[in-house]
Amino acid sequence: MPHFAKFLNQRLFAFSTLSILIALPIIYFLYQWQIETARNQEFQFYKANLTEKVDVLIQEKQSTTHALAVAMTSPPNFKEALLNDDKSIQSELERYSQRLKTLTKYKGIWIQLIDKNGISIARSWTKKHGDDLSEVRQDVAALIHNPQRMNNFSVGKFALTFKSMVPLFDDNDKFIGLVDVISQINSIDHSLAETNGVRSVVLVNKRYRKQLTNAFTGKFIDDYYVANSDADTRDMALINKFGVEKIFSSSNYVLFENQLMVTRPIYDIHGQPMATWVTIKSLNDFPFVNVQKTQRQFIVITVFIFALLLMLLAMMYFKRQAEFEKRFFFEVFDTSTEIVYVSNQRRILFANKRFFEFFNEFETLDEFHKKHHCICELFVPEEGFLKRHMNGVYWFNHVVQNKHEPHYAKVQVNGKEYVFLVKATEISNANGEQYVSVLMTDITEEERYKSQLEHLIIHDELTGIYNRHYFNRTLEQEIKRHHRYQSPLSMAFLDIDHFKKINDSYGHDVGDAVLLSIAKSISSLLRSSDVLCRVGGEEFVVIMPETSLENALIISERIRTSVEQISSKEVPEKITISLGLVELHDWDNLQSFYKRADEALYKAKEKGRNRIETQAEE
Repeated sequence: MPHFAKFLNQRLFAFSTLSILIALPIIYFLYQWQIETARNQEFQFYKANLTEKVDVLIQEKQSTTHALAVAMTSPPNFKEALLNDDKSIQSELERYSQRLKTLTKYKGIWIQLIDKNGISIARSWTKKHGDDLSEVRQDVAALIHNPQRMNNFSVGKFALTFKSMVPLFDDNDKFIGLVDVISQINSIDHSLAETNGVRSVVLVNKRYRKQLTNAFTGKFIDDYYVANSDADTRDMALINKFGVEKIFSSSNYVLFENQLMVTRPIYDIHGQPMATWVTIKSLNDFPFVNVQKTQRQFIVITVFIFALLLMLLAMMYFKRQAEFEKRFFFEVFDTSTEIVYVSNQRRILFANKRFFEFFNEFETLDEFHKKHHCICELFVPEEGFLKRHMNGVYWFNHVVQNKHEPHYAKVQVNGKEYVFLVKATEISNANGEQYVSVLMTDITEEERYKSQLEHLIIHDELTGIYNRHYFNRTLEQEIKRHHRYQSPLSMAFLDIDHFKKINDSYGHDVGDAVLLSIAKSISSLLRSSDVLCRVGGEEFVVIMPETSLENALIISERIRTSVEQISSKEVPEKITISLGLVELHDWDNLQSFYKRADEALYKAKEKGRNRIETQAEE
């Protein structure tokens, strides 16, 4: 028996040794496979996250550029320039672009007027004009063929840019040309560098090489134009060494010389690849969280292998693997700068760190749900924003069903209002249970800048009151309201007497001070329904809804007297105004109403100034 036991022990020892010798290469192979899989998963997750970030930035750029393009259709002199082929409009385009750069955060906006034949009338960034853009830009040719608003990336003679084009029509709704607002891609480049720590090289398809006669950056890799001005020469050399053709056509991530390159194609209006956004990150800067956890995991497995607990080790291995992956997911989940949470449509199940930073009065989801059944309880129910129910559909389902449309929510927290871009996606677990993942991006600052831009468009820069553009729009609305409800409507034209003499004698600074004093004086006398506009150098208009000629005459006399009594401390000499006052009649249209007021003002000037003249129905 001792010999048999010894033999059995030797067989067991040999079997165990053989098993270990067989298991070790298998485990080692599994280890290498798991490490490689972990690396690929990290790279794939990184690529998906980065691509989504680029998509969000492009969508924000699209929304902003489109809003600017729509706003740029308002100035009436743009239409006049198209109708009269007026090249001198270039200086005004340049001034608009400069004002955007000075007064807003949009530093790289170009503006261009293009006539109905595709000929460039004027550009804000250069005095070059007269070239036929329909021959080099597919988007321009498409819009001329079918005049409608268009947003897309496009390659012109200067650069790859995001363009938002809005057609312009004359008074007979005849297409006369378009406004082309061009936004540079450098802001997206900078944002990616700041938030994701990546470097970018934007490559334009080589088929545009001959077209780029005035290439803005002047950089090329072979015949591929480098569109972003901050592209590093070392990154360009890396792409050239790997093969610019291969990187341009790549649809996956690329590892080369210890660098991770991710590509995101940009397509033209026909769905053809026009450019590729290449992001580059050194592997030395890559965290490899999942790989490190997998390596630690191997040590644990090895210990259990030598303890001959192979089955137990295998179970623990896969269990720990799942825990590591889950932890990695939540680490990425928590580092997002957007609010992200998962809900089963009854309550929120998971929320990231940014959620609790924003709703800072709560530390847990249980605390949040004690006060709110749904985040939609904090929505401000305004037109254009999400509410609990949208057209009879719960807001979750509405966003999911219309995922290709932008959705906005105004949220009120701690007395302040914030605007979010909201996305929602349906997800399911291994058991088939359905959930909704919600991503909320804070765009409050962008909305504030948009409001500032809208304010600039309808207000006079010097006096702060409404300008001629707002006057034309408001008068047309009030005339329509009069014809519908038969309510009285009066209007007074005001002109400062001898204003040219003031400018000539005291200078334009004093003239500006006079304009400010008069605007302030008149504004203090008007009702909330009255509208004061500056329509010319020294010309003002007061629109008085729901006001008959008799009552308007009383208001106008108060205005005339108030201006006459402006203190000598504010102006160098006595200031007077002449007024032409009219009431709208049923036969009036905008032109006749305007003409009668102008004739009444002229009559007041002829009769000695500092007086009010009215013009009744003729």
